[in-house]
Amino acid sequence: MASVGVIGSHLAGDFFLGVDILVTSMLVNFLLMCVAVLTLPSRNPVIARDVRVIPSRALQVPLAVLGVIMLGGFLAVHVGKDLTASASAWYFHSTPVWLIVMAAATAIYLREVRRLRRSGADLDAVFAVLPAE
Repeated sequence: MASVGVIGSHLAGDFFLGVDILVTSMLVNFLLMCVAVLTLPSRNPVIARDVRVIPSRALQVPLAVLGVIMLGGFLAVHVGKDLTASASAWYFHSTPVWLIVMAAATAIYLREVRRLRRSGADLDAVFAVLPAE
């Protein structure tokens, strides 16, 4: 899906549109990582017990909360600046382009989940275990 965004930026003739899409993606990605740090022990305690980087929950929680606050603020500023910037067409704003690409990626994900459920796969069991390194 990232390739679709890059191709779209190339076709639009605006390199910085691609950079803005990348920045939006990275901010959302890191924000979701912070949320995962906060929710992992209740969602998957087995994986949470195996955390090796900053294993202390007393340090994980404040760092993750700080990450959510800071990254959420950066994301709000980034999106706000993008949506208020003057552009000759809507597709020169990175936020709507990013949302369209993410909607397409979500549709593909949901289609694959539906296919796995129809095949009888236990998705809770599949997603409860990390793939081998």
